[in-house]
Amino acid sequence: MKLTELVTRESVVEDIQSTDKKGALREVAEALRAARKPTAFKAADVLEALLKREKMGTTGMGGGVALPHAKVEGLSGLYGAFGRSKAGVEYGAVDGERVHVMFMILSPPSEANAHLAALKRLSAGIRLPNMLKFLRAAKGAKEIWDLLREMDETVGA
Repeated sequence: MKLTELVTRESVVEDIQSTDKKGALREVAEALRAARKPTAFKAADVLEALLKREKMGTTGMGGGVALPHAKVEGLSGLYGAFGRSKAGVEYGAVDGERVHVMFMILSPPSEANAHLAALKRLSAGIRLPNMLKFLRAAKGAKEIWDLLREMDETVGA
């Protein structure tokens, strides 16, 4: 699945206002809900699932990046969102640094393989030369989404 099939332009948060993990996760989850309006999707349920996943180990992978993800009952497929924080989010990342770029992946428990494939695609995409620098410097949601499309084209199927 392509990143641009997971993340719509409407589910891109240009500047997360919260500076703490829970608030930032809530903001991005609410943007996803507003953009996709999936059935049986409650922001509170998603936040609970994301925080439960964070208790297993941080999804703040270092270098200013977090890949929060969770399996949520009632979803009909995979959903994704992107959030950027200019100020940075105290996330508890493995390197102790603030998170500036956040990709959120949600899936139903029955889609474990697709969930892992999406995380793998994201990981490959953010490792492209200068991609994080470009995402942080992008001038708006359209430019961010265009960079996601570029990640799709470069990483391949």
